[in-house]
Amino acid sequence: MRYMAVVSYDGTSYQGFQSQPNALGIQEVIEKAFRLMTQTEIKIHSAGRTDKGVHALGQVFHFDTSIDIEPETWMRGVNTRLPLDIRVKKIKKVKSDFHARHSSKSKVYKYVLAKKPSTVFSKNYEVYIPNLDIEPMKEALPLFIGTHDFKGFCQYVFGKPTEKTIYKATFKETKKHYIFTFHGNSFLKYQVRSMMGTLIQIGLKRKSPEVIKEILATQNRFLAGKTAEARGLFLVKIYY
Repeated sequence: MRYMAVVSYDGTSYQGFQSQPNALGIQEVIEKAFRLMTQTEIKIHSAGRTDKGVHALGQVFHFDTSIDIEPETWMRGVNTRLPLDIRVKKIKKVKSDFHARHSSKSKVYKYVLAKKPSTVFSKNYEVYIPNLDIEPMKEALPLFIGTHDFKGFCQYVFGKPTEKTIYKATFKETKKHYIFTFHGNSFLKYQVRSMMGTLIQIGLKRKSPEVIKEILATQNRFLAGKTAEARGLFLVKIYY
């Protein structure tokens, strides 16, 4: 039978979600927790990779097993064996044709900029950039919306289509943060961080908002800003 799980994690100590030969990925830690719980090998399949240092509020994965127990028992069993920076929030039975990656319809990411220098306790979950003018960034943000070729805003992987659709790009200000949220059908490697890096350059008055139109038109990666740091990025939700 197939189960779907929603997991949140602090990506600080990991080299990204995916298991890797020479580094610790979140997938490996979850699979080990399942192995300790069930004494069987359970392979998990995620909705997508997150990079080193990126966090998730609602990453999704599925797994197959012949073990038939209640979702609460699964969650209690696996969370007891997971470190505190990885928490499974939900497990439920799904149809056999459900696939965490292939069945996903869209994803939401947010990027958190701090208004003041980070403290020891906030440094892993926000990015502080001095002398940032938020107004031109807000002006530039809607330019991402729509279906575009985002080759200029990603680390290009040969053979991977670079046309994506951004449904919404929104800005929210809180007492301590500026939060940029992107809802799209799917995202390319480093795409959100590259978009944010360009917005940051706009906020520092080093580029004009119009540069976004130019990058989308030309796919010129060299016009984009430096890729923003991973610690400000959160995978918020995946829609099915």
